[in-house]
Amino acid sequence: MLRFVFGFLLLITSGVPLLAQGTDEQLAAQFFANREFDKAADAYERLVQKTPGSVYYYENLLQCYVNLGHFFEAEKLVKKQQRRFEGQAFYKVDLGYLYTKQGLPDKARNYYEGLFKNFAGTEDQTISLAHAFQKRNEWEWAVQTYLRARKKNGGHASLFALPLAQVYASLRQTGPMVEEYLNALQDNPTIQDQVQEYLQLYMEQDADYELLKSAILKRVKNDQGSMVYNELLIWLYVQRKDFTNALVQAKALDKRNREEGRRVYELANLALSNAKYDDALNAYQYILLMGKDRPLYLAARIGILESRNRKVTQSTVYTANDLVQLEKEYELFLTEEGKSNFTASAMRELAKLEIYYLSNSSRGIALFQELIAMPRLDNRFKAECKLMLGDVHVLEGEVWEAVLLYGQVDKDFLEDPLGQEAKFRNARLSYYIGEFEWAKAQLDVLKTATSQLIANDALELSLLIQDNTVDSIEEPLLMFAKADLHIYQKKHAQALVILDSINLLFPRHTLDDDILYKRAQISLQKGNYPESIEFLQRLLKEHGSGILGDNALFMLADITHNRLHDAAGAIKLYEQFINQYPGSFFLTEVRKRYRNLRGDVLNE
Repeated sequence: MLRFVFGFLLLITSGVPLLAQGTDEQLAAQFFANREFDKAADAYERLVQKTPGSVYYYENLLQCYVNLGHFFEAEKLVKKQQRRFEGQAFYKVDLGYLYTKQGLPDKARNYYEGLFKNFAGTEDQTISLAHAFQKRNEWEWAVQTYLRARKKNGGHASLFALPLAQVYASLRQTGPMVEEYLNALQDNPTIQDQVQEYLQLYMEQDADYELLKSAILKRVKNDQGSMVYNELLIWLYVQRKDFTNALVQAKALDKRNREEGRRVYELANLALSNAKYDDALNAYQYILLMGKDRPLYLAARIGILESRNRKVTQSTVYTANDLVQLEKEYELFLTEEGKSNFTASAMRELAKLEIYYLSNSSRGIALFQELIAMPRLDNRFKAECKLMLGDVHVLEGEVWEAVLLYGQVDKDFLEDPLGQEAKFRNARLSYYIGEFEWAKAQLDVLKTATSQLIANDALELSLLIQDNTVDSIEEPLLMFAKADLHIYQKKHAQALVILDSINLLFPRHTLDDDILYKRAQISLQKGNYPESIEFLQRLLKEHGSGILGDNALFMLADITHNRLHDAAGAIKLYEQFINQYPGSFFLTEVRKRYRNLRGDVLNE
C-alpha cells in the first residue's frame, strides 16, 4: 500500500511541469489569437525558455515582438537562436527579415549579401536557404540563392531548375518560369508529366501560351538530338486543340523513331474525341498509306469510318446523299474485311446509322442480332448491343422485347454500372407504360448506383412519379408519361397534343414545369433554338427554385454555348449557375466549361 501511495504521489508531482506547460501553451495561443501580444509574449517567453527547439513557440514569440514593435527583444531572440542552432538557415534569414520590418531595406540587403560570403552552394545548403527566404516572402533572394548555387557548381542550366521555376511561378514571372521548366527537362526527360502539370497550372493567358510555344520551338531547333521538347510541343498543341500542328510534329517523330504510326494513331483518336474530324481523318490516312501489312492499318480504317460518321451525323447540314455514301463505305469495309470480332464496332455503327438516320430499322435490328449471336464476341460489347437493340424496340413500340433485353443485361451484370443502366432503362420503360409503383421501386434502388449519372436520373424520375401520384389521381402523369415516350420516339406532334391537353384539363398542375421542360426539349430536337430558349426562360422565371431549375439553366447555357456559339452569353449563364445551384449534379461540368471559356486553364 505504501508503495502504491508513493508511486501515485510521484506520478502527480512529475506531471505538474507538463500540466503547467500545457496551460501556458493554451493561454499563449488564446492571447495570440485575440491579438493580446504583450500577454502572449510573456507566455511564449516561458515556453521558448523551456523548449528552445520549438519552431512554433519561437515563431509566435517573434511575431508578438514584431507586432508590439519590440525589435530589440526580437533581435536578441533571433541571435540567441542563431547561436543555439548555428547551422540552420531559417534563423540566419530572420535577422534580415527584422531589418525589413523596421524599415531598413539597405541594412537588410547588406545582411543578406553577407549570408553568401561563405556560401558553398551544396544542395542541402541551397535548398534550406532558399526555403528560408521563401518563408519570409523574400522571393527575389530565393532566386539569387539558386542562381548563385548554379554558378558555383559549373553553371549548368538544369541545376536547381525545377525549384527555381516554382519560385518564378510564385513571382508570376512567366518567361523565366518557362525557361527553367524547360531547363529541368534538359537532363531529366522523365519529369515531363510533372512539368506539364505545372505548366498547365500556371499558364493563364493566351500570351503565356504563345511565349511557351516560342520557347519550345527554339529548343526544338537548337537541340536536334532530344525528343522531349518535340513531345512537349505536341502536348501544347493538343492542349490548345491545334491538332493540325500537333500532327505535323507527331508525323516527324513517327518517321524519326520508326514508330509505325503508334503516336499518330493516338493523336488521331484524341482529335476524334475532340470533334476535330478533318484532323483525325488526316492522321488515320497517314497510317493507311503505310500499307496493309502494318499493324495499325485495320484500326486506322475503322477510325476513318468513325470520323466520317461523326462528321456527317453530328452536322446540322448533312444531306440524304451524305448518309447513303457513308452507308456504302461501311458496306465496302465489311465486304473487304469480313464480319469478325475486330470489325464488330463498325457493324454496330452501321446498325445505328440504318436505324436512326436511314429509317431502315429492319436492317439495323438484323445487324444487332447478328452481333449478339457472334460466339467469341466480348460479353460487355454484346450487352451494350442488347441495350441499344432494346432502345430500338422501344422506338418501334415493342415493349416486351425491350423488357426482355434490358432484363438480360441487368441479370448478367448485376451491381455493375452496365447492369444498373439496364435496370434504369427498364424502370423508365415501366414509367412510360404507366406502371408507376414498380418503376418507382426500381428507381429508388438505383438512387445509390455507383454511376452518379444513373443515380441522378433515377432520383429525378422517382421524384417526378412521387410528386404526381400523391393524391391518387394518376391521369395527368399517365398522359405525361405517354407524351414523354412520344418524345423519345421523336413523335413530336403527338407529344405536343398530349402536353396541350394536360394544360387544358389540369390547369396549374404540379407537372407545369415538367411540361415546359419537355416543350424545350422538343424545340431543341427540331432545331428551333429561340423557341427552346423561350420555354427554358419561362421555366426558370416561374419554377427556378424547383427540381428542374438546374436542368433548365444548364440546358439554356449549353444551347447558348454549343448551338449559338455565344461565348460571352454562355459565360454569364455558367456564372449564374455556379452561384444559383452550388449543389447541382451538373456543377463539375459547368465549372469546367466556365474555366475553358474564360481561358483560365488549358483546354482538356
